Amino acid sequence: MVELKVKLPKDFTWILNREDNEWIEKVLINRIVEVRLGNLLAEKSKLKEKDIDELDHMIKKSLYKKVKGNG
Repeated sequence: MVELKVKLPKDFTWILNREDNEWIEKVLINRIVEVRLGNLLAEKSKLKEKDIDELDHMIKKSLYKKVKGNG
């Protein structure tokens, strides 16, 4: 495995004060994989900026309705 050194702001010290820090490693690995997959998908995408903006608006509108209880 590769070692990764991460610098966090001081207000993140609560993360390091936990006894079990293994979850941090899992979260970071999952997020890195998500970003990498997103980049791979975007490279092959034929979507235009306008299409992305429309999808973004639709997703945010749907989430807003869901959170507000109207969806």
